[in-house]
Amino acid sequence: RWQQAEKTRTMKQLLLSISIICSINCFAQEPNPDLFQTWYLYSVMASDASQGPYVVSEIEPTITPSLTIMEDLTFNGIGTCNTFNGTFNLLYSHILETDQFSNTTDDCGIEIHNNFENEYFSFVQLAAGYSISSVDNGMVLNINTPVFGGAVFKNFPMNTTKFELPQIDIYPNPTSSLIYLKSQNSSIIKIEIFNSLGQSIKTIENKFDTIDITDLPNGFYIMKIDSEFGTLNKRIIKK
Repeated sequence: RWQQAEKTRTMKQLLLSISIICSINCFAQEPNPDLFQTWYLYSVMASDASQGPYVVSEIEPTITPSLTIMEDLTFNGIGTCNTFNGTFNLLYSHILETDQFSNTTDDCGIEIHNNFENEYFSFVQLAAGYSISSVDNGMVLNINTPVFGGAVFKNFPMNTTKFELPQIDIYPNPTSSLIYLKSQNSSIIKIEIFNSLGQSIKTIENKFDTIDITDLPNGFYIMKIDSEFGTLNKRIIKK
C-alpha cells in the first residue's frame, strides 16, 4: 500500500510538472514579430459555404484591400470604399481570435465591391490560425478560419498600385453633365466608367480634362483612372 501511494504521489507530481511546462509553452509564447506590419490582400474566402474565393486581381474596377496589425494586436484596414478596425486576442503563438470589430457601411456603388467587402469583413471577424513564409519579393501571410475559410496576404502590393488621392481632383461631384479633372504630376493614360454591376460603360482615351456624362442615367458610378503611376478609383454621382 505504501508503495502504491508513493507511485500515485509521484505520478501526480509528474502530471503537475507536465501541466506547468505545457502552460508555459502553449500559452505564453510570443507571436511572430513579422506579423506586425501592413499586409495587402490577394485572395479571401470566409468559409467553405462561400461560393468561392475572391481573387483581388480579378475584381474590376481594381481595388487594394489591406490589413495592418499593430504590436498591441489592434488592427485596421481597407476593403473597397469602407474601412475597418478592431482588436485580436492571441490564444497561442500561431492562433488569433478577433475580439472587437467595427467597420464603416457606405454603399460602394458597385455590386462586386459590396459583395467582396461582405466576404472580407466576415473573414476578418473569424480570423484564427496564421502562418508566415518568405518569397522572393517579401513575405506571405496565410490566415485560416475555424469554418474552413482562408486568406492570402503579402507585404507588398500587386503590380498595379494606387497612388495618392490628392494627385487627381475631380469636380463637381455630384454633377448632371460635366466632370473636370485636375491632375498634379500624373500622366493619365485612360479613364473607364463602371456602373453598379461592375460593367464598363464608357472609355476615354484622350482629352482627360473634361468628361461628359450627360448620356448616363442618374446613379452611382466608379471612375477608374489609369496613370503612369498606377490606378485610382473615384466614386462619382450623376444627378
